[in-house]
Amino acid sequence: MEIHVILLIVGLVISIIYILLIKRDVGNINRALKIIEAIDSSMCLTTETFDADIVELCNRINSILGKLRENLKQNERTNTAMKRAITNITHDLRTPLTTVIGYLQLLGEKNTPPRKKSEYLAIIQRRLASLTLLMNSLFDYTQIIEGRVELRPEMINLNNILRDTISLFYDDFISTGFVVEVDIPDEPIYAVCDLTAYLRISQNLIRNALEHGNGRFKLSLTENGALFSNQTENIDALDPQIIFERFYTSDSSRSTGNVGLGLAIVKELTNSINGSIEAYKQDDMLCIRLVV
Repeated sequence: MEIHVILLIVGLVISIIYILLIKRDVGNINRALKIIEAIDSSMCLTTETFDADIVELCNRINSILGKLRENLKQNERTNTAMKRAITNITHDLRTPLTTVIGYLQLLGEKNTPPRKKSEYLAIIQRRLASLTLLMNSLFDYTQIIEGRVELRPEMINLNNILRDTISLFYDDFISTGFVVEVDIPDEPIYAVCDLTAYLRISQNLIRNALEHGNGRFKLSLTENGALFSNQTENIDALDPQIIFERFYTSDSSRSTGNVGLGLAIVKELTNSINGSIEAYKQDDMLCIRLVV
């Protein structure tokens, strides 16, 4: 009987100690959460007990905290990019408009010679064309993310589409000094997707290479997808993980009217046709692989 009493007492003592340890651990977790809440600390929760539920609770809270921190960082990047984009868009709208107004005033002067008027009209047309391109990019991106783009999946020949698309930019590549390599097999490769969307994606990827690349461009097609590769001077400063984010542009000085929507449109369109796209660096080349 005495042994049973002793065992009961030992059990009670162990239970009390265990409860006190858990209570202390819960208190430590609570204090750590208060610190994290107060100073936005990057610290993680730890536990000194071996209780499976407490350990799981800490791991789950740490996982949630990690996701929240990543979301905060993403929001900060988005807000920074948005502010920069607003500044850029304002600049890109104001500069050509100011130019157009100035040349329209010159056209209205009686002593402006006819030769100059033709020159001024050509400048006005170029400025208005750049404005149209900017507004179309903004409109298209809005339409895509709001799901207003109607898709009509069909069987398409990727070989023919890519050959025709690269040929559209041939003169642009030659005039800018690019060395172009095209590796598209004779054996046709087919895919079921929206023709217009695929055309837009491939055109944006080639145009991106023209605007931000230099030296070399390669377009290849295999059963594993289409690969768009272009040489880039500041390849070390380029982050392939974020180039598809809206308003991202590697050129912070920007004087080309680029607000960083070309690749964002590519990403959204690729998602809409249930494709996949990835970017990575290889030596001095930025490589973008498109799979549909």
